[in-house]
Amino acid sequence: MLNTAGLLYVTSRAISAGGNLLAVAIFSHIAGPAEYGHYVLIFAWSMIVYGFGTQWMRFAYFGVYQTQVVYQYVAALAQLLGATLAVLTVVLAGLVWLGLHEAAFAIAVFALVCGMTIYEAAFEVARTLLHAGAASLSMILRTCLTIALGSLSLWLGGGATGLACAIALAHVLAALPCLATFADVRLSQGTRAACLRILRYGWPLLLSFGVNAVGQGIDRLLLAHYAGAAALGPYGVVADVLRQSFAVFGEAIILSLVTTAKQHANEGEMQNANIALQKAFNACLAAAAFGAAFFFVFGDRVLSMLLGEDFIAPTRDLIPILTIAFAFMTMRNFYFAQVIYFTNASHLELVVSALFLVVSTALALVLVPSHGALGAAISLMVACIVSCLAFMVIGRRWFALPIDPVGVGAIPALAGLFVLGAQATAHFLAGGTVPLVIDALAFALFSAFAVHRFGLLSAIAGDSVGVRSA
Repeated sequence: MLNTAGLLYVTSRAISAGGNLLAVAIFSHIAGPAEYGHYVLIFAWSMIVYGFGTQWMRFAYFGVYQTQVVYQYVAALAQLLGATLAVLTVVLAGLVWLGLHEAAFAIAVFALVCGMTIYEAAFEVARTLLHAGAASLSMILRTCLTIALGSLSLWLGGGATGLACAIALAHVLAALPCLATFADVRLSQGTRAACLRILRYGWPLLLSFGVNAVGQGIDRLLLAHYAGAAALGPYGVVADVLRQSFAVFGEAIILSLVTTAKQHANEGEMQNANIALQKAFNACLAAAAFGAAFFFVFGDRVLSMLLGEDFIAPTRDLIPILTIAFAFMTMRNFYFAQVIYFTNASHLELVVSALFLVVSTALALVLVPSHGALGAAISLMVACIVSCLAFMVIGRRWFALPIDPVGVGAIPALAGLFVLGAQATAHFLAGGTVPLVIDALAFALFSAFAVHRFGLLSAIAGDSVGVRSA
């Protein structure tokens, strides 16, 4: 039997990712490297504010909600988010009043933070209520609205700030299908106990997500400082395309398999939870390994067609480095970091995020001034590898997430064989479309074999866990 929720999430996330790639191609061509670099800078600061402000709450909610009284936690989440956004409004207004930020820049950052907060929180609630259809619809709707509103804003001359505000509006409108799944929830249903439980569990996440956002953005901030927005534009757009591509399957794994495992754990069915988690491990490993293999072989061609030479020429040598970085980030974010939802050790996210920040900042400060974008890519790659290994080792002291030894050996081996085969094809059949066709068929066969061998699209026994609300 197929895992229908997983297929819904994979399909919608794939459509969304394809649309996001189209959006990046359209926006970068209209805006150009310098203006798009300005938008990348706005987005980097937005992610930092979002990380320290509201991002942690949706994950804290997922970590502590109780199936039997879920609506109390939904209302409590809304109360906490509303209060935090009010505080952020005052803080950003104060920074503008003091002359520390331009008004347009602050408005663009705040708009993006509000849009992401509403969308992500609504999406999180919809998926914990097991409304995969509504969540998938919101995902696709966000992509369509982003392309339409973002393109319109740039065409009308809105520039980087206008693009940011348009994308924020797209997030708000796309949240409507998810919001409709719990429209009957009242704010008054939120209890003091639910709020306190979210806060107690989530306060380490407040620091960790903020620290992690700084760590993941420090390469961009320093690159913009030392080399300017024109250098940041190509680096940012290539990194975003690769990150989005890896996130397609990573997010689908969380939304289907990890959500199922969490539901089983809430019901005390740890055997079923471990079965779901082991399948999530193999799926995540396949996404990382075959994603890396794909970009090693096809990355230059795909990105050149998508973005154009103005963006690819300065970053061509960075593609393998960024590919390795996001492969390890996939394993960290979408599997090993999930340990915090099956234990009370939410502080692990803060510890590993702090390590990520220290490594990425130290390397970026050393490498970016002298090596520019190459130094930024190397600092990101090393930080991703170190943080993934740290989560894998430290997390097992609190909860041993299943690791399939057969998958560890077979899945990377299959991906590696594909890469070696592609190199052999390039050596013996240089030029033309024949090697490309052979490589594409080989990739399809190797990846399909991995999916079939490890049952990555099959449903898990007893995964039809329902949500009972009160």
